[in-house]
Amino acid sequence: MKKVLFATTALVMTAGYAAAEVAVSGDGRMGLRYESDTGYYMDDNANGINDADSSWNVINRVRVKFTLSGESDAGLSFGAHLRSDQHANAGDNNSATSGDIWISGAYGKLMIGDIDSAMEKAVGDLPEVGLSGLDYWNEFAYVGSEEVDGDGGVLYEYSINNFNLYASFFDGYYGNTDNDRDTQTWSLGVGYDMGNYTFGLGYTKADYTINPFTIGDDGEFTALIGPLGFDSDSEVWGLSGGMVYGGFTFKAAYMDTDSDDDNLDYSQYGLGAEYDMNNGVALTGFYRKNDFDNIDLDGDAFGIGASYDLGGGATLKGGIVDASIDAGSESFDNTLADFGISFNF
Repeated sequence: MKKVLFATTALVMTAGYAAAEVAVSGDGRMGLRYESDTGYYMDDNANGINDADSSWNVINRVRVKFTLSGESDAGLSFGAHLRSDQHANAGDNNSATSGDIWISGAYGKLMIGDIDSAMEKAVGDLPEVGLSGLDYWNEFAYVGSEEVDGDGGVLYEYSINNFNLYASFFDGYYGNTDNDRDTQTWSLGVGYDMGNYTFGLGYTKADYTINPFTIGDDGEFTALIGPLGFDSDSEVWGLSGGMVYGGFTFKAAYMDTDSDDDNLDYSQYGLGAEYDMNNGVALTGFYRKNDFDNIDLDGDAFGIGASYDLGGGATLKGGIVDASIDAGSESFDNTLADFGISFNF
């Protein structure tokens, strides 16, 4: 069973005060990762595809998560989430911290910090495969969300009957530089839950166009297409649908980006499936494609993964992803795989 350490701070100075609570949990992973061609990890000065050897890497990450919650005398709930990571790419001190803070009541929930956009909350992503995510090719590129450095964003959620309504705003700035680029993002989303069927619809308007090939820890694929974002306004709409049947969970999603620069118009779409065998074994898979409308550039990725629950919060996990990008005379193909054990504390 998942073990969570609860450290409760009683604010009972009088009988009228509610109690605040701090819950501490965590997760970790250890294993190995392989990729057939590391050449697509290009720096800002790259101007072409470089041939690279295959690579084996050690997977090692530990996270500590703090969940803070409380309630006012009038019944208003509030809280925060804080996550501290230890991993090799988190900076000079090998650690990184992220979090959010929220307040909720009868009129919905307001959250500020490291959050997803309204459109991402409604439309979502495809199932993740592997121990380490394998560059997260299952995730669609959303304007806003965690894609832009800065102070994060604000998200409002409200549920009524089977509908979940979302609205968000991000004031992040591109690349965490001193250029002070205007990269504000507004987003709306609505989700509908019918039990075994789910639907999502979202719309985003932004002061830039996001790169759908944002891969790797630096969020860049500069060899073919340029950095994370393009300095052109954009509008994005998307929809998704899901179904549960037996032990299977299916999902399909489509997103269309219309940029002020016609060369940056593109679509993203994909399918995903999960299967729980009820004996501790689970299977996942996805197919995702990025396709530019007016230039010779497209890419796709296919991934499959499996896991086995060892009990007590430990799980064996592994996966394989084949990803490719074709830009006419330039192209790359990379196969990624990993295997190891994940832990929940």
